[in-house]
Parts: sequence; structure tokens; C-alpha cells
Amino acid sequence: MFYDRERELEKLNEVYSYPGSSFLVIYGRRRVGKTALAREFLKGKQGLYFFVGEKDEALLLEEYSREVEERLSDHLPPYVRSKFSSLEELVEFLLDFSREGRLVVVFDEFQNFRTVKPSFFSSLQRLWDEKKETSNLVLIAVGSYVGMIKRIFMDRKEPLFGRVDEWIKLRPFDFWTAWKFVRSLIDVNPKDFVELYSALGGMPRYLLYVPRYYSGNTLEALWGIFFDEFAPLREEGLNVLKLEFGRFYRAHFSILEAVSLGHVTPKEISDKTGMKLLTVGKYLSELTNHFEYLTKEVPVTENPLKTRRVAYRISDEFFNFWFRFVYHNYTALEEDPGKVFERFKAEFPAFVGKTYERIAVEFVRRLDLGFRPERVGMWWHKGKEIDVVAYDRKNVALFEVKWRDLGLRDARKVLKSLERKAELLPLKGDYRFGIIARGLEDKEELRKEGFLAFDLGDLIRPRPQRPSPLS
Repeated sequence: MFYDRERELEKLNEVYSYPGSSFLVIYGRRRVGKTALAREFLKGKQGLYFFVGEKDEALLLEEYSREVEERLSDHLPPYVRSKFSSLEELVEFLLDFSREGRLVVVFDEFQNFRTVKPSFFSSLQRLWDEKKETSNLVLIAVGSYVGMIKRIFMDRKEPLFGRVDEWIKLRPFDFWTAWKFVRSLIDVNPKDFVELYSALGGMPRYLLYVPRYYSGNTLEALWGIFFDEFAPLREEGLNVLKLEFGRFYRAHFSILEAVSLGHVTPKEISDKTGMKLLTVGKYLSELTNHFEYLTKEVPVTENPLKTRRVAYRISDEFFNFWFRFVYHNYTALEEDPGKVFERFKAEFPAFVGKTYERIAVEFVRRLDLGFRPERVGMWWHKGKEIDVVAYDRKNVALFEVKWRDLGLRDARKVLKSLERKAELLPLKGDYRFGIIARGLEDKEELRKEGFLAFDLGDLIRPRPQRPSPLS
């Protein structure tokens, strides 16, 4: 199912308009919609789609030969064979064929060539270097395992290093796109959607489970999707990440589990997992920079290159949920899933609150504050936290985020507490204070008093547009 992705499709068509040959990589996590994007791009163009299954080269070539025969038969002279004895012969044919006109070729799950025929990467590099200048081939490599794709194309020791002309990283839907997507399928109230998004994130394939399992009760839906004996996503994290991390997956899993449980500094992770601090540092670097499953955060007022106050979080809502509530309870789920689910129900509201804080940061980042912030993010120091801080050289806006409904009296208490915490910040300028609650009574009254007051009804509206850096 193809949805959204207009900017990515526009980029692909832009590259298609360039003269000569282009080598593109589309990469991102499984289930994010890479294949749907590639197939949508192929519509109306002379093109071929090849799926790289983990099977013998000869079997793949049988499939690829049929695809060539079906798609290009009207353009092939009778003396040209459409049967190929090697992958190299196929690629050489595609490059030569495209001399006469534009041709798009997609290799989906490109990284699987490492298993099928490791030497193919060197052969492809040689053929591409020899023939790209005289061809009109748009070659698209689609890859699901971020770490492996980076290694194939970004490692200086690999033959395909430096050959890619364009990169498209396909990300999960943001909160607003996910909301619009789900609402196109089923009627969900905003509160329930925030809870569902906290578990499923913005992965299109996972969001498609909402109309199947949701019938007005979020907890019942999550039981069916994650905790039931036949739950479709109960094993998903294991299935995806074991292949991504390879034989050392247990160490990566231990760190991701620790972070999902709230152990977010290197020292806390070391204490929780029992790994040495240096070992933890090595894995944190891999999970952040190579695999991109962790995000490194610092207080928004500090220089990321100088501060030692660092915290890590799992970048994806789905994996954060899966490690926290599924993987952490793996053995207990087999023995007594009902008991696990009762504990989950007690802990879930606080978990959703953290997700709501991250949504609020993005909301403020796109909000018209009357100034353009230089930075937007969280701040913390010695047990004190401010959920959202936005500032430039003359202005500061602070927000507390609450995943609960607040009356006017409670809201004023929260704002008063925020004003006291503001004294701890090393920022100069004109301060404004705000609150973002799940529900907020009399928010117009607060606005008249000069406060920035919002609730879920404000957040769920069509996504505010991020200011253009060119404007």
C-alpha cells in the first residue's frame, strides 16, 4: 500500500530526469514502505523489478530472465538472448540495453547479494565504472538492514564505496502522518491513537494492524497485537534485529533492553547489563551511528561535543515498546501472559507520557513562537527536568508536558513550578511559559494571561509546517 512519500517520489523523479546513468540507494527498516515506493516510481516507466532472495544464483537468474522477457520483449531484437548465465551477464546486458533509452532497474533487498554471491559487488563496481558513461540506466538498490547497507556502500574497503550518486533514507511516518494514515482506515479518537502510536510508532505495516485489532479499546488491541499467543508482532523485534546484528545480537539486545527500562547513561547501562564501561561505549557507538537504533541526547542548552551529560533513547517507538514490554518479559509471556499484561496495564500510562513528551518537542519545533528557535529539546540537571525548551539569543519558551487532563487550578500549579525551574537555566532573554496537556480546561484563560497553553486537540490538528531554512 502506497501512502504519503510525496517528497521521496519527487526526488526519484528528479533523478530520473538527469541525463546519463544514476546509482541510487533507498534504505530503511523493514516494513517502512521501501518496496511500495520503488514500485510506485516504476509506474509508467520502462523498468524492471528484481527481488534478491537468499537462494542459488541460477534460481534467481531464472526469475530475472522471465522479468526481462515480460517487460522488454517488445524492444529486444530477435538475436538478443534474454536468458543469462550469471549476474554479471545480466548487469552488462542492462547497461548495454539502456544505451538506446532510459531504463530503471530495482534490486530489492540488495544486501542479500552478500549471501548469494559475494563477488558480485566487485563485478558490479567494474561494470558500472566501465559502462555508466555510455548508458542511461537508473540503478536502484533497496536495502532493509541499515548497518549492512552502510557497510556495503560507505566502507572504504568495499568495492562499491563512492559509487552511489543519491541516497534516500526512508523513515517511519511522523506522528501527524501516522494519524492521518490511520484515520483514512478507521475512526480512532486522539487519546487512543497516542497510545497506539506509543506501541506501533510510524511504521506503515504495523499501523495496518489498527483496523484489524482496534474496536474502541486500546488495551484490547495491544493484547491482540503483542501479547496474545498468536499475536503477530510478538516475535517481530527478534525476527528483524537478529539478522541486523548477526551473531553478537545478544549484547545489542541487552543494551536496548536496558535503555527501554530507563537506564539511559553509559554508567547505568553498564551497571544494568554487567558489561564493562568500555564495551558498553563500543556498542552504544554502533547502535547510534551505524545501526541507528539509538539516539544520543544532551541537555538542549549544552554543546553536544563538549558535555559529559549524555542520555540515550531508542529511536523508534515500536522497538522501545517491544523491548520494554515484550522482550523484557519473554519467559513470563510463555508461562503466564495474563500476569504480564496486568503489569503492563499499570506501567503503560507513564510510558505513553514519555512518548507524548517527544511528540510535544516536535510540535513546539514547528510552532510559531514569535521567534525562530536556534535549538529545541529537553533539559535536565541534578534531578530537575524541563520537558521542552526553545530559545534563540533573545527569547526563551519553556513547556511542561502532562499526559493527563488538567483543570485551571492544576495547570497554574504546573506553570508556577516551571517558573521556579527556569531559574536554573543558563539562558538570558525574554521568558515565556507554557503547558501541553492531554486535556486542558480554560486554556483560553491561560492564553489571556500570557501563557502558551495547548492540549491534544491542538496537537492533533494538521501538522504545523516546519519553517523553511531558506525563508
